[in-house]
Amino acid sequence: MRHRGLVVGALLLAACAPSRAFMNDVNSTPTIAEAERLIIEAQQAGADSLASEAITAARQALEAARGFEQRAQRGRAQVEALRAQAEARYARATAERDLAQREEARARAALAELPPGGAR
Repeated sequence: MRHRGLVVGALLLAACAPSRAFMNDVNSTPTIAEAERLIIEAQQAGADSLASEAITAARQALEAARGFEQRAQRGRAQVEALRAQAEARYARATAERDLAQREEARARAALAELPPGGAR
């Protein structure tokens, strides 16, 4: 009786666990394409100079995703492509934050140069 409960519990646990077959049944191509697009957007926002570590991590994850895709390890390719997307988003946000801080500093400097009471 007790063993039956253990067997049923083990079967339920096995049924709920993702199988390797399912993980390789994922189509990672759209996820990789989205990661490529996000990396380009991050570059355009200035991430190469303003967020170099994050954009480098995004590129490395993208290359890993492509490698797994070529070896038909689509589940792992999907995970790496999602990591590349996250790193690219972070790189873009970091670059945009840095640019915004620079603009704020310029605006504060221009405001400080105004005569007391403002320009008349």
